[in-house]
Amino acid sequence: RIIWRPFSNLMLILRAHIEDWIWGMEAVMELAGRTRGRQLPALLRAFGGTIAPEVDLRHPLIFHNARYSFSNLTIGKQTHIGKDCLLDLAAPITIGDTVTLAMRVTLITHLDMYYSPLRFKAYPSTTGPVVIEEGAYIGAGAVVLHNVRIGRCAVVAAGAVVRENVPPYAVVA
Repeated sequence: RIIWRPFSNLMLILRAHIEDWIWGMEAVMELAGRTRGRQLPALLRAFGGTIAPEVDLRHPLIFHNARYSFSNLTIGKQTHIGKDCLLDLAAPITIGDTVTLAMRVTLITHLDMYYSPLRFKAYPSTTGPVVIEEGAYIGAGAVVLHNVRIGRCAVVAAGAVVRENVPPYAVVA
């Protein structure tokens, strides 16, 4: 199995480049969402993501707004990202070392009301980075909104909606 892994990664990356050439980045995001286990970091790196070694990315992952590449995504070493997590890449997402994102965590980097009349004054379009510092834990189903920094070794409870910065070593719910 180990002998075939580099060849398998190479074939996946080649397929992704062909799909990008034919269909665009949307096809690559769909392919990345379907890619399993140890192949996904190689695919993300091939399209500009900064992915450290020893990451555990569970299938399926959902990527949104990766317009031309995965360059807005940085994942540190020994990080676990659970099943069904949604990563919105309209602005940078930085996930530090030894971070755990449980299943169905959502990281949102933009707000856009599209055609709603609210977009003009009440909720203008905004984007901002999400930073999760080293050792943090984000519980299942939590939502982290744009312009938020989760501090070192902070804990975000399952189902929480985080719209403000979380200080290091804090527990929020």
